[in-house]
Amino acid sequence: MPGFTGRLGLRMLTLVSLVALGGCAFATPFRGPGFDSRTGVTIGTEDKVVVALTKAVLRGDRGKRSDFWTSVSRVEASLAEQEGFIGYSLRREFFGPTAWTMTAWLSEADLDAFVQSPVHQAAIEESSPALQATGFARFAVDRDDLPLAWDRALEILERDGRHYR
Repeated sequence: MPGFTGRLGLRMLTLVSLVALGGCAFATPFRGPGFDSRTGVTIGTEDKVVVALTKAVLRGDRGKRSDFWTSVSRVEASLAEQEGFIGYSLRREFFGPTAWTMTAWLSEADLDAFVQSPVHQAAIEESSPALQATGFARFAVDRDDLPLAWDRALEILERDGRHYR
């Protein structure tokens, strides 16, 4: 940074970089047993599929955050075994408290079965102390629209989702 030298300049540059990255997020590629990045949805014959979006704003407690991410890992590991599961992507802020999930399913019934599954119910119970706020949305899209771009998904979630504090 012009005008800043030595340790103060390095600290200022680091602070500015962290602030700039605070609003930045990264996402995993959309993937799953019912999706191929070259050909799209590979299972089912329905024209429409169901997308579920979640938003989690985490509290500052590191232990609770760790429990949350452990639960996310368990759910993620179980997805391939879920009936009608197409694929998913996970998005999270670099240094912020917010994370999002996007999953795609062949039907509402398949999504409902997953939501009621023991692994998902345990994750809700175990991770709820880490949550400051949440948001949820589900909607149908043409199977050829997968994967949704995250900017479109977040717009839908904010506009049409249910939000809780």
